[in-house]
Amino acid sequence: MSQYTNINTKKKWLFYFIMALLILPIIQEKTDFIKINPLKGSFQPEQDINFSLNDWFAGKYSFEKEQYLNENFGFRNLFVRLYNQIQYSLFNEAKANGVIIGEEQYLYEENYILSYLGRDFIGEDKIQKKVEKLRKIVDTLKTKNIDLIVILAPGKGSFYPEYIPRKYNPNYKKQSNYDIYKKMITKDSINLLDFYSWFMNMKSSSKYPLFPKTGIHWSKYGEFLVADSIIKYINSKNNQLLKSEIIINSIDYSTRILDTDDDIEKGMNLLLNIKDLKMGYPNFQFKKSDSLGLKILTVADSYYWGLFNSGLSKDAFNNGQFWFYNQEIYPDSYQEILHVSDINLQSSLESNDVIILLSTDANLNKFAFGFIEQVYEIYFD
Repeated sequence: MSQYTNINTKKKWLFYFIMALLILPIIQEKTDFIKINPLKGSFQPEQDINFSLNDWFAGKYSFEKEQYLNENFGFRNLFVRLYNQIQYSLFNEAKANGVIIGEEQYLYEENYILSYLGRDFIGEDKIQKKVEKLRKIVDTLKTKNIDLIVILAPGKGSFYPEYIPRKYNPNYKKQSNYDIYKKMITKDSINLLDFYSWFMNMKSSSKYPLFPKTGIHWSKYGEFLVADSIIKYINSKNNQLLKSEIIINSIDYSTRILDTDDDIEKGMNLLLNIKDLKMGYPNFQFKKSDSLGLKILTVADSYYWGLFNSGLSKDAFNNGQFWFYNQEIYPDSYQEILHVSDINLQSSLESNDVIILLSTDANLNKFAFGFIEQVYEIYFD
C-alpha cells in the first residue's frame, strides 16, 4: 500500500511540474512577475495584430499572431540566452550576426578580419580615383578657409591578428584598402591622422588595453587618447584654437566592463559573462575657453559614437554635427530623424571650419560613405 501511495505521489508531482512548465510562461507573459532583462542587439520586434474577420479568412491573422507569440511568450528571453549559452559553451558558436569567436575567446566581427587580411580589397584604381577627387575637394574647401582631415582608425582584426581563427589562414595577408589609402593620401599631402599605425606602435607599451577582448570598437582609454590627439592636431594646424581642451582627473583600472567595451558580447545574449581584460577608464572633462572656437563637422562610422557621446563634438567642436555613415545627422536626429539628403549640402558644409572624415579599416571599402562623390558633384559636375 505504501509503495502504491509513493508511486501516486511521484505521478502527482510530475503532473504538477509539467503543468507548471505549461502555465508559468503564460503567467509570465501576462504579468511579467519575474523581471528578465531584454535581449540586446538590433532587431525589429513583431507587432501584435488585432482580430478581424477579413484577416482571419485571409489567413493573415493566424500567421501574424503566431509570429508575435513566438517572440513574446513568457521567459522567451531567458530561453534564448540559455540556447545561446549552450551553443557558445559546447560548440564554440556565436548566435549573433557576423560574430566570430577567435582564439582565447577574443570576439570579432567577420568584416574586420576580412579587411585586415585584404579580402575586401577594392583595387588601387578605385582608391586612386577617390583620392584624386578628395584632393580637388580639399583644395576647393581651402579657398573657403575650410580644412579637411582624414582619420584612419584601426579595427579589431588588425589590432589583434594573433587571435584570428586559423580557418581564416591569418598568416596569408594580402594588400589591404588601408595600405593603399594611407599611401595615396600621404602622397597627395592630404591632412591625415593615422591612428591605425599609432595604435599598432603603442600596443605593447600602452599601460591600458587599447582594444577590449569582447568589444568591437577601440576601448574607452583608446578613445580618450584619440580625442586628445585630434584636439592637439587641429590646434597645431590652426591659429584659432578649439573651444576646449581635455583635462584628465584619474583613470580607473577595473575588470568591471563599461559602455561599449563588451558590445559584441552583449549582442550574443549569453547567460554567463565571458572573462574580460582589465580595462582602463579615464575620468576626464573638457575645459572650455571663452573663444568662439572652430566649428567641426565629423562624417564617420560607429567608431565616432564614443567620442561623440563623451562630448567631443559639443564641447570641443563648437556643437559640430556628426553625420553617421553620411546618413543621419546628430544631435538633431535625437529629436526627429534628420538625413543628410534632407539638407542643403553645400551651405551646411561651408558653415564649418574643419571637416573630419573618420573610418575604421573595415569600412574603407566604402570610405566616406558617399560623401566624396556628393561634394565632388557640387563643385565640379
